[in-house]
Parts: sequence; C-alpha cells; structure tokens
Amino acid sequence: MASTAKKYPMEQRRLANADLSNLRVPKGALALEVRDTACDGLRLRVLPTGKMTWSVVYRVAGKGELTAAGTRKKGPPTRVTLGSSEVKYNDARKRALAIMELASKGVDYAQQRKEETAGRSARTVEALIERFIVEYARPETKKSGNREDLARNWLEKPEVKAWHGRDLSEITKADIHAVLDKIVSGRGEPAAIEMRKHLSKFFHWAVDRQIITTNPISRLDRVEAYTERERTLSMDELRQVWDAAGEMGAPFGPMYRLLILTGGRRAEIGEMEWSERREVKLDMDDEETVPAIVLAPSRVKNRKARTFYLSPPAVAVLDSVPRYKGKFVFSSTGGKTASSGYSKAHDRINRIIAKRAAEAAAERGEEPPEPMKHWTPHDIRRSVATGMAEMGIPSDYIEEVLGHTREKLRRTYNKHAYASEVREAILRWGALWA
Repeated sequence: MASTAKKYPMEQRRLANADLSNLRVPKGALALEVRDTACDGLRLRVLPTGKMTWSVVYRVAGKGELTAAGTRKKGPPTRVTLGSSEVKYNDARKRALAIMELASKGVDYAQQRKEETAGRSARTVEALIERFIVEYARPETKKSGNREDLARNWLEKPEVKAWHGRDLSEITKADIHAVLDKIVSGRGEPAAIEMRKHLSKFFHWAVDRQIITTNPISRLDRVEAYTERERTLSMDELRQVWDAAGEMGAPFGPMYRLLILTGGRRAEIGEMEWSERREVKLDMDDEETVPAIVLAPSRVKNRKARTFYLSPPAVAVLDSVPRYKGKFVFSSTGGKTASSGYSKAHDRINRIIAKRAAEAAAERGEEPPEPMKHWTPHDIRRSVATGMAEMGIPSDYIEEVLGHTREKLRRTYNKHAYASEVREAILRWGALWA
C-alpha cells in the first residue's frame, strides 16, 4: 500500500509571484502539496486535473496532550480550505495568517465556523417552524386542544417552504405579501386570511422569545376579509356524495357517510377513536342505553364535551369499518394514526361523483352533466342543518345536533340538555339514509 507521502508528495517553494502553471502532479500520486516557505501553514494543493486550491494547516495551542509540567501541547493538525487558485496569493496568505493567529491563542477556526453554521441553521425558517410547533402548537391543554396538525398544515405549505434555508430575520413584509398574494390567486382570500393568522402566531412567538427583534407581519396592510360560506348541498347532491362514499370504501367512504348522518365537524369524526363509541343513557333514570359517540372537551371546537347520538344507519356505517389494533377508527395505518390526505380523498370522491353522473346520463342517452359545484366537507354540516330545518325540526334542536354553544341568556337560564329531542332529530334524519 502506497504511503501518504507517495500519495500526496510535498514540495516547498516561495509561492509569492510564482509561476504556478508548471506545477505537475507526480505519476501515481493523488495530489501535489506545495508548502509556502514565506508563510508556514499556507498550502497549495494541485490535482491531476490541474485544479488548485489554497488551504491552511494549523495546530491549536493548548488542545493537545497534557505534559509532565501540567501544560498542554498543541492539538493535531487541522486543515481549512481557503479557496481555489483564483484567490490571489496575498489574500490567501492574509487569511492563513489570521487563522494561525487564532490557533496560537487557543481558538480553533474550523470549530468556530462549524458552531456558527449550526447557529445559522438553528435560525432558519424551517428549524424555527419545527421549534414553534414543538414548543407552542404541540402541547395540549383543555383550553387549546391539539394545534399541531393545524399549524403544520399551514406553515408547511409550498409558499412558506420557499423560505427554507433563510434566516428568519431576513423575512420581510415584502416576502409575506408575496406569499399571501400567491395564496389569494391560487386558493382565494379565506385561505390567505387563515395563512396570515398562523404566520402571525409564529412571528409573534419568535419576537416574544427574542429570536427576532421586529415582527414583519405587524401592521400588514391587506384587503382580504372573511366572507361567510353559503354553499349548501341539495338533498340530491348529498345523495350523490352518499352513493359515491359507498363506492369509495374505507377509511374515507364511511367517514363521509358519518359526516352526513351526524352533522359533525371533519376533525371530530375523522379523528374518532374506538373508545369514543359508547352506549349512553338519555336520562340518569333510564334503564336502557342508546348508541352514541362521546367526545371529550379537548376534541370539540368549543371545548365542551359532546355526544353524537347514532341512528341505525350510523351504527351500520361504524360496524362496516375494519377494526385494527390501533385506537383510531378512520385510519390507513392500522389505527395507529388518524387518516390524513383529505385533499386527495376529496378529489377522489368528486371523480367518483362525476363518473357516476356521466354513466347515469349515458343510460338516458344524454350528455354528461356539469361537474358538481365546488363543495367542502364542512359544507355537509351546513347542508345537514338545512335539511333538518326543511323537515320541520326546530332550530333549537338543530343547534344542539351541531354542538353549537348556546347564547349566553339561554346558557344561563335554560339547563335542559335536549337529549331526547336531539336523538329524535337524528333518528328522523337518519331514516332518510336507511
């Protein structure tokens, strides 16, 4: 095996004003090492390809072995690259002398640069978003619930990922405007407002912890305003969603059907656990129990425990879901985690709806109909309330079905739970889907 000296033979010469074009790597060597006689430590490495790079080799004072006298020797040789041969000799020599001066004082330039790089990495947008999620969004309390999924959903959007690699302090109002403008053009004003809300929390957290000194999102002049959604699916459209969900299969097919049968929020149903399926009494004095889903306050938007009474079709839907070892009902990981990928699932159910509508039209000898007007899973909730109202179910009962917080006056003086009335409303609504 060839020795290191043969692999990297060394020459000594004065490199100031030297003609470097005649430097040649000996046959069989990996590189030629040229040591500058005028600056001990400065090196010029020449490769067989002709490429040349400047470097400095130094030993840090006090970093070596302990001597008998109780002092420490210099540490082992450390090499730092200074640049290609395009760097002028005087500049390379100046940098080499500065690094060796630090070494004589016990400072390791390479370690110092490594720590500075690590510090810059810790201040990048992506690193601080992860820290924000761990420190702020992930902790779950009775008041906050679990905010991690929501924070990740927005702060890991492609528009924010474009900032990755940048120091958070470099993000300006112009950068934030650019992100929000792109979201407005692609997904609309409500999405931009939601993004601004999450960015505001993130930057406020960073300022509060003195990671940055100014908040670039503060007093951001924008024109977006929330507009209340009014999309309500007709009974015919709900039936199309119901039928497509049956073709879709688990986990999302049964989940969509349960949204229709309960009027629940997507997170409340989509993150349901098997332990939340219960048999409950409508009244403490009742002997019989009825099937229900019981959610703890941390699982509900208004942080109040909620009970979904189940109609026979809802019971049948839950019975059809495969039971795995994990705790989650709607899961593609054997119950270990709740299902994700809602956007892809929504695209899929829309494709099934369009396909079924086209097939039905073809059987009638008609042209395929226009695609169903844009809708979201939350629109199902509004549609359930509208459908119940059209059936003559009182609005107070519908509000209880939806789990809305009562107005303060009613909340203070009316303590009736409406359990029987709510269950009756759910049974009447469920009968339409039997």
